[in-house]
Amino acid sequence: MTTTNSPLHPGVAVTTDSPTSCPIRVLDGSGAGGELVGGKAAALDRLIGWGFPVPAAVVVTADAYRAVATQPAVAAVLDRLFAGADVPADEIDAAFQRAGLPPEIATRVRAAARQVGAGLPVAVRSTATVEDMDASSFAGQYDSVLDVDATAPDAVESAVLAVFSSLHHAAPRAYRRALGIAERDAAMAALIMPMVPAVRSGVLFTQDPTGPANTVRIETVTGLADVLVSGKRTPHVLRVRDGIVPADAGPEIMPLLTAARELERRAGCPQDVEWAWDGERLWLVQARPITVEANAADPFDTPEAELADRTLTTAGIAEMLPGVLPPLRWEVCAFMVEEALRTMLDGLGSLHGEGMTTPHRLLCRVHGRAALDADATGVASVPGTAQKSGGAGKFHAGPSRLAIFRHRLRARTTRRQARFDAEVVIHATAEIDATAPSLDTLPPEELLRYHAALLDLATRAMAAEITVAADAGAIHAGLRTVLARYTGDGEAHRLADLLAVPATTFTPSPRASMAVPAGPTWQEARLHGPADATGAVPGDAPAPAAPAATEDTAVNPDALVDQVLRQLETSARWPKSGLTRWIRVRQVERLGAETAEQLRRREQTKQAILLLGGEIRRVHLEVGGRLAAAGMLTAATDVELLTVAEMRTALRDRQAPPPAVLDRRRRRLRRHEDRDPLPQIFHGRPDTSAPVAVLGRQLTGWAAGSGRFRGVARYLTHADQRIGPDEVLVAVTTDPSWAPLLMRCGAMVIEQGGPLSHAAILAREFGVPAVFNLPGAARALDGRHIEVDGDTGIVTVLEEGPGDALARA
Repeated sequence: MTTTNSPLHPGVAVTTDSPTSCPIRVLDGSGAGGELVGGKAAALDRLIGWGFPVPAAVVVTADAYRAVATQPAVAAVLDRLFAGADVPADEIDAAFQRAGLPPEIATRVRAAARQVGAGLPVAVRSTATVEDMDASSFAGQYDSVLDVDATAPDAVESAVLAVFSSLHHAAPRAYRRALGIAERDAAMAALIMPMVPAVRSGVLFTQDPTGPANTVRIETVTGLADVLVSGKRTPHVLRVRDGIVPADAGPEIMPLLTAARELERRAGCPQDVEWAWDGERLWLVQARPITVEANAADPFDTPEAELADRTLTTAGIAEMLPGVLPPLRWEVCAFMVEEALRTMLDGLGSLHGEGMTTPHRLLCRVHGRAALDADATGVASVPGTAQKSGGAGKFHAGPSRLAIFRHRLRARTTRRQARFDAEVVIHATAEIDATAPSLDTLPPEELLRYHAALLDLATRAMAAEITVAADAGAIHAGLRTVLARYTGDGEAHRLADLLAVPATTFTPSPRASMAVPAGPTWQEARLHGPADATGAVPGDAPAPAAPAATEDTAVNPDALVDQVLRQLETSARWPKSGLTRWIRVRQVERLGAETAEQLRRREQTKQAILLLGGEIRRVHLEVGGRLAAAGMLTAATDVELLTVAEMRTALRDRQAPPPAVLDRRRRRLRRHEDRDPLPQIFHGRPDTSAPVAVLGRQLTGWAAGSGRFRGVARYLTHADQRIGPDEVLVAVTTDPSWAPLLMRCGAMVIEQGGPLSHAAILAREFGVPAVFNLPGAARALDGRHIEVDGDTGIVTVLEEGPGDALARA
């Protein structure tokens, strides 16, 4: 055995054992391990080693705790706890007190307390082996005993035993369960320190958890800090921004800040520091990492540093991947969409190798929602992105004729491949839907292989759908250009939309995802599908099974062509006879038929993707059900809080993230849900402030549905809300799950989206007046009596409601 002098109390000597078997350990900065002295004491030992002012301290180690815990009376109580019995804290405490410390250890603990106290009372503090960790602090979960008379042997021993027994009280047991820490892995040590005669004391956060960056938060009380930590007294709060200390700050503040900055630098992360000031000298009595910052970024979001110099857009992607995406759904869908975009761009020769090494270069997650890199994908220049004045691209020389020829050749090849892939996927998905296996009998490895196969096919389907949609948009634009030669732009837009209506409408299977692949299905919502526009809501009778996507005749394409040609005949510029007229008629017929055919193919492919998404969802819920039955999840739907890797590991190895981690993810998702949807185009991380109300009584957007309608505007944010047939639905964006609402409403005004969005197609199919591309309109129009003109794209405010946002703006 050796004798060690405390560096802060000269002359105080404590007898200690060798580090290999050590019921008593002095803290001297030599590197005491947390598995022996507990997290709190190990942190203090590091502070001593770094030269910070720490009072003398000695630890009754985890070895001593185990010597008590293995005594028969205590072991019997602990066995009951480990078996799941609810043992009262009083009974646990009594068992430890009756057992007592082994005589040899008790003698040495009493001597150590007298020597460390050096005439002062001592504090006996808890320092568990699962305390003050990087991800969890266990703050306030265990007992500590203050003002213990170091000269009273029974008082010291009783305090140590009280600390030991608090390891097994109900609150810390629940905390450990939430963090997934096994009860038998936990042990306790007791830290003995002299009571600092504090004039002032408190807690310092090197980064204010609720404040801006570079802000230190200092909470101070008179006397001991235990009244602050316990919440018995409201502290004085001082925030120090960028190191600027107020002139009236106390004499302890400057040395405290200096110590805190150095401590954070050495520790490598923000620290929560408990301190005391005795009128002459500063003492640090505890330090631990700040485990959770209130404004900490969502780890599943794209890092802010990667967004700084990028222009992002929700055009197109907000309908494809709507809403807030939980981790599992995000990983599945992000992989599918990213791979699909890369496939299309690579086929067109537009995929640049620079910057494409990261898994999500084209697709980002911001505030839990999906956004596209507008520059990398070129989305910022296509219809639907609301280009601002002054945002023109860089001037550059036009491409050579050879480059144009090569691009057109690539585009033709890519379109042909996409059409082939789309048809393959449509038929393959129908086969999967008809022969879907019973999942509850599949072993884990077979279930995961089936999951991987579904993802592979869905990714191929997504690539085909994106390319087919782009092709449909290009053909539609060409059709508008031809028609505009003989009519005005507005009329050309209307006629092109008329020809773009597919000859058939499609009713998806109830087993298909409603809006986003791997998201909830129509069957889960207890709706029969989008055609169920009778106002059915969750709670109705379950929908019966149905085939993969049934077709219903919707319109007569020849009649639509005749209607358009009759309109063109009224134009003075339309050829009246001869070969030229025949060519123009054939051109309009061909472009109209190609547009409708590609939109049909796009809709069928989209239905296939959503049906595959529903099957992927079925696999996820099967895994979630198994994990819930094993006690690893609260409910089967909680599987969405896992990543793909975590889901696979949990199914194979029975190891899932602890409940506290999943609860934190769930809270983040709720915070994201409370935010407004992302702007249609933005730079870096978007401003989260409310949108500015639109100006004026008459607003002009993009016409997407014929006819006029007058009614009261109702702002909706979710597909499970209700709308009446006499109301105008106003929203920021929609997705396929909104179909019952979109078909039931009298008219619709949507801030985002274009003429080929799902809502626009539905509006044309069902004759619902619709106007799109009116940023900021949804909230401003809410509650007002308005007229929606689906032919001109004009929304007119007829009567103002209370609190006229339009007039004020």
